[in-house]
Amino acid sequence: MIRRLLSPLLAQVKTHAAFLVLLAVAGAGCWLYVLFQQVRAERDQLAHTAELICAGAGVDFAASSTAETAIGGKRVTVAHERGAVCQRTVAGLQRFRAETDQATAATLAQALKDHDARQAGDTLAARSAAEAARTAAMKMEIAENEAERRNLVDREWFAAVNGVAGLRPAPAR
Repeated sequence: MIRRLLSPLLAQVKTHAAFLVLLAVAGAGCWLYVLFQQVRAERDQLAHTAELICAGAGVDFAASSTAETAIGGKRVTVAHERGAVCQRTVAGLQRFRAETDQATAATLAQALKDHDARQAGDTLAARSAAEAARTAAMKMEIAENEAERRNLVDREWFAAVNGVAGLRPAPAR
């Protein structure tokens, strides 16, 4: 039964085989054309991006020639391919950026280290000043009690006042 249904269809395929092959080749050609157009669009986009990058770097993307000094000291003209000068310039800029970032990180690390050292010194000085103030306050309390008891303000009392005020003690005579 299937054979009877398919035999007219196979007969049509045999008679039109050349046209069917032509359709298959045309379909493959269209598919290749679309792929080629996509590749061309990507290539053009990459070329445009490269030209923008080179323009940002301050050089031209086109092929060029430069006069350089050879090893023997003689001036020679060197032909560069398209994008070669730009690639060298952009690589140099990238190297500069990496070196700058590294130097910035080192400078920042040193600044943080210096800040921490100053902070530790300031903390130590503040602790020392607080201890000196506490000691001066205790000496003042003792001198004040002694002055009230004797009803006399003496040298020790003035030294205690100077200590509370943060002044240096009076030199011994």
